[in-house]
Amino acid sequence: MDYTKYFKKGGWAAAGRYYAMHPNKLKELFTSAKKYATKEGLKAVKDEFLFICQYIRDVFTGKYKEYNFLNLTVIVGALVYVVTPADIMPDFMPAIGLIDDAAILVWATHEFADELDRYRFFLGRRKREEEEKAAAEKALEIEDIDFEEIPSGQIG
Repeated sequence: MDYTKYFKKGGWAAAGRYYAMHPNKLKELFTSAKKYATKEGLKAVKDEFLFICQYIRDVFTGKYKEYNFLNLTVIVGALVYVVTPADIMPDFMPAIGLIDDAAILVWATHEFADELDRYRFFLGRRKREEEEKAAAEKALEIEDIDFEEIPSGQIG
């Protein structure tokens, strides 16, 4: 199936744009996403699902600013599709109901791999900066050195 055409024709990209422009609706979407993340059949694509949620959250909290708005709206549209019960295969159908959701998640992570790779790079950079900051804050002070532990004899 050509998910790009399906997404545009089905209005999922427009739904993503709507949610992207209405933070209160986006909060509601994340409430649904939290419930969705606990579904049993989601194991195979759960990491992608959570990564997409993290990406969207970091964009809307202002932590990540290097995103492409059009890509963001389609990624949000993918999240809307996945957590909305009205999709190709209803989620109440055991296992089968999650197949289309998994396909959409895989498609979105592949279709927007460049966008998500830039975000992964950002996360790595942010982690290194946090580690460097923590190391700098934990700089050794002279008071931290216990001179009493130094033996009184010569070295060597």
